[in-house]
Amino acid sequence: MQSLTGRFKTLLKRLSGSFFSRELIGIMGPSGAGKSTLMNILAGYRETGMTGQVWVNGSPRDLRTFRKMSCYIMQEDKLLPHLTATEAMMVSANLKLNECMEVKKELVDQVLRALGLLVCAHTRSGSLSGGQRKRLAIGLELVRLDPQVRLDHQVSVEPQVRLDPQVRLDHQVSVEPQVRLDPQVRLDHQVVSLMRSLALGGRTIICTVHQPSAKLLEMFDQEAGHMERRSFATSSLTQFCVLFQRSVVTMCRDQVLTRLRLTSHVAIGVLIGLLYLNIGNDASKVFNNTGFLFFSMLFLMFGALMPTVLTFPLEMSVFLREHLNYWYSLKAFYLARTTADLPLQVLCPVLYCSIVYWMTEQPPEAGRFLLFVALSVCTALVAQSLGLLVGAASPSLQVATFVGPLTAIPVLLLSGFFVNFDTIPRYLQWSSYASYEPEEVLQLLDVEHAELYVDFLVLAVFFIALRLATFLILRYKVNAER
Repeated sequence: MQSLTGRFKTLLKRLSGSFFSRELIGIMGPSGAGKSTLMNILAGYRETGMTGQVWVNGSPRDLRTFRKMSCYIMQEDKLLPHLTATEAMMVSANLKLNECMEVKKELVDQVLRALGLLVCAHTRSGSLSGGQRKRLAIGLELVRLDPQVRLDHQVSVEPQVRLDPQVRLDHQVSVEPQVRLDPQVRLDHQVVSLMRSLALGGRTIICTVHQPSAKLLEMFDQEAGHMERRSFATSSLTQFCVLFQRSVVTMCRDQVLTRLRLTSHVAIGVLIGLLYLNIGNDASKVFNNTGFLFFSMLFLMFGALMPTVLTFPLEMSVFLREHLNYWYSLKAFYLARTTADLPLQVLCPVLYCSIVYWMTEQPPEAGRFLLFVALSVCTALVAQSLGLLVGAASPSLQVATFVGPLTAIPVLLLSGFFVNFDTIPRYLQWSSYASYEPEEVLQLLDVEHAELYVDFLVLAVFFIALRLATFLILRYKVNAER
């Protein structure tokens, strides 16, 4: 841990030891003793700030291969709240197994039965108790077992881990261990019994223990104070299809993300239509029409930006857990997540425009209506892309909700509504194209020779650049976690 003087405090020094299969090992110690640090080293989540090696089955550990043959279950249960226990298990099975659907369903049923989760199989994760959520988090990793072997007789080759005596860590790691028997988590006896039975089946199971009871302590074998290179279990197309389906199910069940967005676009559309009723064809009300167009783009922008800013950071923890345990690739997740939201992101502006365009009595021309809709949809898509970028780059939800609205300020200032284009200094006029507000507003403010194809091109560049930047930030975060 780095102190105020800039120096580093050594937490672990000259540790050595071995972990063997068929054993349940508990790492004990008071708070700050370095349990979390050691767990992150053993799981391969931390490679910097240490010297020495971790050996697996008599050879130096190849981290890429090791991570594919092991799993790391977090202390905090990173689950999608809108999926039932069975649905979450089926997503895991579809991503990890290349078997027929009947075999996957049979294995999921076996795991749920072994974990005592059949009683809540159709309950959404957000409504499960703490112990049930913990057992489900464990079960999501168990479906990688051979589906032809029953859970209670499973035997598989798991790593035997040896820690080199020279392993030394020189800074504090804030990531918590992923199976931690903490009284605050209130793990029931069934979870520990399950881990014990899994260890007897041929695995090496390591967890940290904080203030265990004597009965709990008796269940551990030890208390401690290359293998073929494989790829993902399923193809990129399968991963995309499974994740796309999961995203659609989650989105449809999310009251805020879906129903409220649709309702708000209809309700605000009617309100704005009544406020600016029949002003579109009246030349004396051109200023009101300008205000209508500007507010429409403002609403569509925030209507796409803020829901993404609020929800995407919440999915990051789930993504990191699943991706780092080799469920799926970053590309599959990102494409599925962004593609699943596109239909809704197009539907909302279409609903809004279909209401306000005719209520405000804009020119009844199909070409103009389609142009208005197209510019509105493009604005919403770019705003959503900006929301994805902010959500991915922000370290917390609080930061994302603060930064999100701030990104709209320069966009509004450069839109041409508050300052006419001709009055902007020539050396700054180019900056108006940095705003993804449509050209409709600029046309009404004395820009008579606007070329709308340029705006569509600029919007397309914004869309691609923001999506690519978000992907690169996600990849950076994944690499940083490793």
